[in-house]
Amino acid sequence: MSDITKREINLLSRWKGSFVGLAIGDQLGSLVEGKSRDTFDRVTGMMDGSFWTDDTSQALCIADSLISKKSLDISDHLERFSRWLYEGYLSCKEWGYGCGPTARLAITDYKKYGTPKPVKDQPTNGALMRLCPVPLFFSEDLEEAILMSGESSKSTHDNPICIDSCRLYGSMIVKAVRGNDKESILNYDLSLWNNNPLEKTINDIALGSFKEKNRSEIKGTLNISESIEAALWAFDKSSSFAEGALMAVNLGDDADTTAAIFGQLGGAFYGYESIPNDWKLDLIDRGLVEYLAQSLFDARK
Repeated sequence: MSDITKREINLLSRWKGSFVGLAIGDQLGSLVEGKSRDTFDRVTGMMDGSFWTDDTSQALCIADSLISKKSLDISDHLERFSRWLYEGYLSCKEWGYGCGPTARLAITDYKKYGTPKPVKDQPTNGALMRLCPVPLFFSEDLEEAILMSGESSKSTHDNPICIDSCRLYGSMIVKAVRGNDKESILNYDLSLWNNNPLEKTINDIALGSFKEKNRSEIKGTLNISESIEAALWAFDKSSSFAEGALMAVNLGDDADTTAAIFGQLGGAFYGYESIPNDWKLDLIDRGLVEYLAQSLFDARK
């Protein structure tokens, strides 16, 4: 096997790991979403009756748009989000399950007015939970991937904290897909932010605020700055995809989204094969998720 072929296989594994990792994390946390930390039996794997939610559905919509349009088109994202919310398009239910309040407002306004009207005053985590198709698609050019990751937030979340969370996490996903080690993924890279600095809260996280915190100080909530910090804490403190995903889920609160955010980076870093086989076997509509991951890989810029 040639070195080029080996690199392609490794790249595909990391690519699929990120995409499938999002869905796996989402489904792992679906049955404990909204429950306070340590008020439920510790999640140790996929539970009977679990399913993925809006996190995965919106990521699938974005991937489908990128495959079709070959570019980032937030109006097209919103068209697909609207079909999901009102018709169950790319949902594992017959309807648009689990839509968060910020995304719901932006989607319903788009349906009413026909133009994007993202919410500006809510730093919620809906843009980050679905992010990975964008940095993956643009991963050949790190600066473009960062830019487009931020732009992707603006279909629903036009808040500087949301935009910069996506920019920062997009940069980390690209580094992971490229095979960088954990230290270089998490270390602050000033050159990336010199010309367009990160919002202060997100800059503090980029500088490693999560590294000095223990579990009691980490919160997996709807707030996007807490969500990204929680996902990075789980990534930093764990040594496998499974360990990190379970650390994220067992933080409670917005458990499915914290784990979905972790899954994008953890899957890109550890690769598709690192995700436990029994979790993949239990993934709802696994064929659909993997088909769109592969199709996006084939259509990548």
